[in-house]
Amino acid sequence: MSFPSLDCTDTKLHQLARVVAHYYDGELGKVGLGTTQYWLLTEVLSHGPIRPCDLAHAMSLSPSTLTRSLKPLIATGWLALGPGTDGRTRSVSITTAGRRKCAEGLPRWTSAQARVHQLLGSRNVSAMHALLEDCSARMSATHL
Repeated sequence: MSFPSLDCTDTKLHQLARVVAHYYDGELGKVGLGTTQYWLLTEVLSHGPIRPCDLAHAMSLSPSTLTRSLKPLIATGWLALGPGTDGRTRSVSITTAGRRKCAEGLPRWTSAQARVHQLLGSRNVSAMHALLEDCSARMSATHL
């Protein structure tokens, strides 16, 4: 039986993601937000009102993952789910309370972003962003 090696790409990506998320979750947690919650709020703020299927596509999430992630934000009153433009669809929008929560989270996100960039170094961050964008484009082109 062969087990995945320590050079497994998936493992390496998850390890880095967990370490980076630690900084963002730590900062955003100070205002009662998780990284995914803040990401959803900012996405709806910039794209909304938006159909859930379009939001899932914009965020590269499955519809079921998006639905699970939206539920607590709707329950807190930070997002609202209402009728869409044609009566057959739904639309996600950010509420006034959601806008306030987004504004409250921004300094925490900025602090985490600065710390992560400081730890990684600006050259590494720039190189990593370019590499990740290239890799994402290459992987997306294959459409599993």
